[in-house]
Amino acid sequence: MMNRPRIAAIMLPLFCLSVAVAQKGSSSTDTVFMDSVLYEGDKCGLPGMRTGTCQKAADCPQGIRANGARCEFSGNDPVVCCPTEAPGTGDGTSNRFTARIAKQECERFTSASANIIDHISGRAIEALRGEFPFVALVNFRGEEGEEVKLTRCGASLIAPRFLLTAAHCLKDLNPVTVEIGFIQLSDTEKDEYEIKQVHLHEGHKSRRNDIALIELKNNVTYKQDVGPICLNTDRPEIGPSINLTVMGWGADGDGQRADKLMKGTVYEIPLDECVQRFRDAKQRISLGEDQLCALGEKVNDETTDACQGDSGGPLVMTVRQKFYLVGVVSTGAVCGGSLPGIYTRVSRYLEWIEQRVWGSPN
Repeated sequence: MMNRPRIAAIMLPLFCLSVAVAQKGSSSTDTVFMDSVLYEGDKCGLPGMRTGTCQKAADCPQGIRANGARCEFSGNDPVVCCPTEAPGTGDGTSNRFTARIAKQECERFTSASANIIDHISGRAIEALRGEFPFVALVNFRGEEGEEVKLTRCGASLIAPRFLLTAAHCLKDLNPVTVEIGFIQLSDTEKDEYEIKQVHLHEGHKSRRNDIALIELKNNVTYKQDVGPICLNTDRPEIGPSINLTVMGWGADGDGQRADKLMKGTVYEIPLDECVQRFRDAKQRISLGEDQLCALGEKVNDETTDACQGDSGGPLVMTVRQKFYLVGVVSTGAVCGGSLPGIYTRVSRYLEWIEQRVWGSPN
């Protein structure tokens, strides 16, 4: 793997004992006890030292999943602790708004694997078992039901029954199963799930809006080496100073197909610089804000990047020991060259994803 994709061919309620929550933004401190009786309109506490207001569930569907303090029914209507502050603001200033469902779901996820180690820039190295519990491999079948072994695409588990991948991986092929929880293709200890249907972005054309959802027939069983990844909801602009990790079972710079999950470190390249690099190489390209360019360091005449077979796979960053899905491997030029890889920017598709995965009103 680790060189650029040329994939054009085939391409709870929370129960606490008198936990005090301070209401931000006031001269005095309003204290709410989580084990006191709360009614519609009362202040309530949420995970992460956030605050909310008890509202009818019909008026705040996202509150159902927010795991906030228990609010008493209003007649026959259920009442939930509705978030009124974005997680992580914590400065007591205005900008109060309802946290989007993708962020609420992320708070429910456990921390990243304890196996995380510093990645070696400028080269691809083998991932550790359980290091990336969200990465999956998509399996395809031909018209006659035979396994299509020449095509590989990755995907990222984002919910019990949904994975995020690239639209071009699924458009002209027949995906039948996904495999997760393994490193080597020959591993016998891996979980396989049948695909119920795929959701291609309605605006997908060429490599624009190159994003899709895979819906499974059954929920994935979470365990130590299998679990979802958070969507990047807070940092639409990453910047070149942040280490990003790309991974997959794709080819290396010599075109040799990997039989194990490989990873490499890359950095974001600003869009204007990315376009100029392609122009300097006499290649025409049109990029938009819904895309992201990234490239790693050069080692032994080869630059770290994704390659054939990595399409649809994740581009991730780690914040406070938790993974965030930043991009989806989409396309690029020649593997291992000086031109950046192109990814679909996940933060630009949050509403599209939320509506299909969680039925979010955002």
